[in-house]
Amino acid sequence: MDVARLVRRAARLYPDREAVVAGGVRRTLAEVDVRSDRLANGLLALGLRRPDRAAVLLKNCAEYMEVDFGLAKAGLVRVSLNARLGTPDHRVTLGDAGVSAVIYGAQFGEIAETLRAEHPGIAHWIRLGGGAGPGLDYGAWLGDQRATAPPVANGPGDLYSLFYTSGTTGRPKGVMHTHGVIARVALNLLLDCLVIGPEDRVLLLQPLSHGSGFFMLPAFLRGACSVILDRFDPEEVVATARRERVSIIKLIPTMLIKLLDGSRATRGDLGGVRSIIYGASPMPVEKLKEAIDRFGPVFVQIYGQAEAPVTITVLPAEEHRPGGTEAEVRRLGSAGRPFLSVDARVLGADGSPVAPGEAGEVVVRSDHVMAGYWRRPDLTAEVLKDGAVYTRDMATVDEQGYIYLLGRRDEVINSGGFNIAPREVEEVLYGHAAVSEAAVIGIPDSTWGEAVHACVALKPGAVVSEAELLEFCKPVLGFRRPKGITFLPALPKNPYGKVLRQELRKRVGAEPVPGAGDVAGAPPPGSS
Repeated sequence: MDVARLVRRAARLYPDREAVVAGGVRRTLAEVDVRSDRLANGLLALGLRRPDRAAVLLKNCAEYMEVDFGLAKAGLVRVSLNARLGTPDHRVTLGDAGVSAVIYGAQFGEIAETLRAEHPGIAHWIRLGGGAGPGLDYGAWLGDQRATAPPVANGPGDLYSLFYTSGTTGRPKGVMHTHGVIARVALNLLLDCLVIGPEDRVLLLQPLSHGSGFFMLPAFLRGACSVILDRFDPEEVVATARRERVSIIKLIPTMLIKLLDGSRATRGDLGGVRSIIYGASPMPVEKLKEAIDRFGPVFVQIYGQAEAPVTITVLPAEEHRPGGTEAEVRRLGSAGRPFLSVDARVLGADGSPVAPGEAGEVVVRSDHVMAGYWRRPDLTAEVLKDGAVYTRDMATVDEQGYIYLLGRRDEVINSGGFNIAPREVEEVLYGHAAVSEAAVIGIPDSTWGEAVHACVALKPGAVVSEAELLEFCKPVLGFRRPKGITFLPALPKNPYGKVLRQELRKRVGAEPVPGAGDVAGAPPPGSS
């Protein structure tokens, strides 16, 4: 389960197939294999040794693949810095990870100068692309290195990467992924999600430092090509899909919604696309139905988190049935069932499985769960227990084992002693024709602890009043309906596309108060 061995095997099997296309650069599997060997040998020549950490600050580009594989071949630990974050975030991550080298894009030259001054212990800086900035020039340096396989052997338990969380709830945490974890994720995807071969081309739209990065290895292993864009634009997505003969697209729900609202594209406009994989956050059911109507039965949902990346549950294309039975239509709101090699259960507070329809926490036991949090044994003990990850994601499960996510444990709203899941309110709001985005939060209420409040962004040109939306929700939600609505041009999101609920609370002037939600008894105000 050594990533380096898997890369070399694929390069032997499919040497002349295109492995990556990005920004006008095209490289075969053999070329990526050789260039990643050169990179590994170059870093070893600089004196780096396992388990030294090397940070990567790059926008999506063709070189991301060879850097990823090259670090693995050298036995070094990749620390990906999200290019959409700022200097303060990078400063914290570099300090926490204790990196020895940084590979960065030339467009981040000024940031690199600042960070180098603040971190004198980082000995090596390598600049990719023209322009000013500290350290070695990537292209010239790479060309001087040996093109032979480096003399490094990795075991499945050796550390592969530190995957830093977004830090929206506090200090960012470095999730430790081993070679075994990364290989298992790739195999999970190939078993239950990616039906893929040498003729396939996978369009990756997210930052490679996050979700999309996990798809490069399984595509490479099958001799398929990763087609990479450095920014999301609906028109460019459509044009690229046709030009590059894309067969699979990986995106997140916010991107899919923008594709629906920002273009008139249909399945025919995407050329030969036969699969669209979405994940990272729940997809509103009404939007999913619209997407299936526009693009056909091509959708696959995956659910994972940093601590159990990408492959906890899957809802395959054949189970996306908007015209099916009542149970099949209801499953469009689920995250699917566990991947073949994954044991995922919904457990109650006593640690036993909940009954169908009851709420509990998703707990995952699998070979692809994290090794722990970097230098945070206290937090590791809270989340990783007896080899299982306690995800903090609340959910229900039905009689057939389909898991329905309700939201993070700290996002569930307690109003008058009743637990209200934000997602069940958001799904109703998405059913209104004027709504493009919706997020629900709990705001302090002196009587009921918390009250339900909705933040909504409308479709371009759409008009709807607060009173109309509130009335729209009443018949379906009863006491769970919002008590107020704030209209925003767009919902604030982190660089990974997830809604920032804490930011929403700030915008509506409703920071959580200690003890909110402790009132028990009657239903919340406006119940029916």
